[in-house]
Amino acid sequence: MTDLSVAIITGGAQGLGAAIANALLKNGYKVCIADINEQTGQKLVAELAKCFGQEKIFFAVCDVTKESDYKKLFYLTLEKFKRIDVLINNAGIIAEKNPRKVLDVNVMGPIIGCQTALEYMGKSKGGKGGIVINTASLAGFLPLPSIPVYVASKHAVVGLTRSYGLTYHLKRDGVIFMALCPSYINTDLLHVFNHESLIEGTDVTNRPDTMSPDYVAQGVLKLLKDKINGSTLVVTNEGYNYVGFPEELKHASLE
Repeated sequence: MTDLSVAIITGGAQGLGAAIANALLKNGYKVCIADINEQTGQKLVAELAKCFGQEKIFFAVCDVTKESDYKKLFYLTLEKFKRIDVLINNAGIIAEKNPRKVLDVNVMGPIIGCQTALEYMGKSKGGKGGIVINTASLAGFLPLPSIPVYVASKHAVVGLTRSYGLTYHLKRDGVIFMALCPSYINTDLLHVFNHESLIEGTDVTNRPDTMSPDYVAQGVLKLLKDKINGSTLVVTNEGYNYVGFPEELKHASLE
């Protein structure tokens, strides 16, 4: 990527999304911060613009469950920056008591995002290719009894990424698909986790292994540098490590 590269970040108004925006701006990107929370998003853009310039960043309202919002998001970004190189499907929620909403945001959101990215960036549609990074989770590989619906949604994101990340799609459209899979991050979502947990008395806010959003955001820079199609990068306090298919399942690949 060059210093003209443009990235869209959904769920970009706070937490990990805001940290990713800051990291990309520091590395010469122009950024569209997309979020359903307009007030928080506009405030962040104003703060980042002081450091990086108003010409490098803007905000767009986006409900990731709506295909029309995603299309408008791409349209506005192209209108502003004339190109789109990276989409980061980062928006996500924990809401065990509202499983349909979890699936709408955490699963349908990335699905719509991937489809829209292919429509606008895919070479088969006249685009120039690009990169899609889906924010999954370490919970995309492991079971958790406290938040099973969230876990199911992140397993779906891992499967979505690996499936779009097969050779067929890369050859046809020139779009690389990858997933960021962090463990516990020190954001407001930890408090939501406590409230939504099916296990009474859960408290993950004081875990000694929680990571800062800025630390996790460096994982996005690693993905952008390495460009390994279909890869899933796990981020923990011990570092950044790619996790592949279990050896016993490799022979069963359906590619």
